[in-house]
Amino acid sequence: MLCNSIKNFLYENRWSIVLFVSLFFFTTDASAGTFDALANAGRSIFSGLRKVIYPAATIGIACVCIGGMFGNFNWKWLVAILLGVFIIATAGENSGITEVAMDGE
Repeated sequence: MLCNSIKNFLYENRWSIVLFVSLFFFTTDASAGTFDALANAGRSIFSGLRKVIYPAATIGIACVCIGGMFGNFNWKWLVAILLGVFIIATAGENSGITEVAMDGE
């Protein structure tokens, strides 16, 4: 009874077992190239987003200030915009934050 259930389990899950075992044979070659490509893509996306975020943040700060002139100044929005710009600016390509996150050193 137990032998039949083990045979059934192995037969029904044979491809999952093969893929799981193959992970141990090909992890170093596959993961090194994949992670490098992923890290480079992340860097390029991050630098491209910076070109969009700075003008958008400038417009946001201007809108909050214009709202302040009409008596509707929102400190939460201003702090959120400034904090977001600060994080994007300090997480630059030459800072230690992205180097550790992307390179693992």
